[in-house]
Amino acid sequence: KTGGRIESILMSLPLKVRWVYDYQPKVGSKEAELYEIYLKPRDWAREV
Repeated sequence: KTGGRIESILMSLPLKVRWVYDYQPKVGSKEAELYEIYLKPRDWAREV
């Protein structure tokens, strides 16, 4: 554990890698749907 802020670390990645701080996808877009499904905390083990 380095104590580094994740956003700061990601911002220092090479130019070919893109990271936008506090990014929010457009409402109703496919990307927003992915955020809704995969980035919300879930208890995947109990859902099986």
